[in-house]
Amino acid sequence: MNKMDTIFGNSGLIAKKIAGQLTEQENDLFNQWLNSSKRNQILFERIKDSQNFLSRNEEFESVNTEQAWDNFTRKISAPGKMKTISLILRYAAAILLPLVIGTSIFLYFHNQYPLEEVQVSTIQPGMRNAFLVLNNGQNINLENNEAMALKEADGTVIENANDELNYASQQSSKSKKALQNTLVVPRGGEYSLVLSDGTQVCVNSMSKLVFPVHFTGNTREVSLEGEAYFKVQKDAKHPFVVNINGMQIKVLGTSFNVKAYQDEQNVYTTLVEGAVKISPLGPSDKEWLLNPDQQAVFDKTSVGVEIRDVDASQYIQWALGKYVFTNQSLDEIMKTLSRWYDFTYSFRDESLKAIRFEGGLNKYESIDPILDIISKTGKVKVSVNGKDILFER
Repeated sequence: MNKMDTIFGNSGLIAKKIAGQLTEQENDLFNQWLNSSKRNQILFERIKDSQNFLSRNEEFESVNTEQAWDNFTRKISAPGKMKTISLILRYAAAILLPLVIGTSIFLYFHNQYPLEEVQVSTIQPGMRNAFLVLNNGQNINLENNEAMALKEADGTVIENANDELNYASQQSSKSKKALQNTLVVPRGGEYSLVLSDGTQVCVNSMSKLVFPVHFTGNTREVSLEGEAYFKVQKDAKHPFVVNINGMQIKVLGTSFNVKAYQDEQNVYTTLVEGAVKISPLGPSDKEWLLNPDQQAVFDKTSVGVEIRDVDASQYIQWALGKYVFTNQSLDEIMKTLSRWYDFTYSFRDESLKAIRFEGGLNKYESIDPILDIISKTGKVKVSVNGKDILFER
């Protein structure tokens, strides 16, 4: 493939990316191109910039479109031509956008537009990234997304493919000892796994999940620090238990989200479907039962629980590729985003922390839109310096 073929081949991917029409395979190809060089990232930022896009195509504005259209319709008004023209119009956009983008890329590569004029944001979204710690302490980096089959000491086969660990397809193990594995997801990462019973878990940034390679005994128990979304496989004879610092969640078969970061005062358990039972660890025999679209807020200090009615779907959007914030403080919003986008933030005026906002964004895209929304309210001035964000009046 020559250089021009490569340029216009990539332009098709870029056009479909902008239009949101990439298939999964095409999205992988696009990401390979985007991440292959900083120059490609700058090009993509330029192409997305509407002002630059318009400035690169000023010559088209000189065309008298009304007169051209009148001439065009007169020429094609003859019988039998309209069907052909309608097909042309249907595909015109799909052809022209890649062509214009391809021309832009060609000009970039031939230094018609200085790359230094555009800065790629240093605050980038996170990615699928985690470390798996085997029972013997061996630490395996899962960031490279390489398909692999791992084997534990008892012969259990662990598959890693498509950004997901799978223990459910393991070879049978005769061992009675429950070996423990740990999934550690760093700042700016996330990962998914399927436990040996078929339970699906999506683990968020700055979180740790400890679980057995295969479940034994009367319960299926895991331990969590951080945040995870569980879709528990039903098994009435073996309750599923999530142990958290200070409390325990017990379920039979359900889907729910748990947010239990060590640097936060509260633990949030949000039920999507099914039923869960919340109980504090220790001498207390208190229990709280959650119904769908309810959230239990456990206070680590008072060991008290508040039950709220919520829209549970909003609390699992992070596992579906989005962030949705409803009447949340600026401090809460930034704490959530900083874990994924890996930035630091500060307030020149502490009172700004409590200002409440609503909004959302695609977590795999730039953080800029939500910062723009916050800034345009006029309540807060936002300054970005590298990976540091400052809020002031």
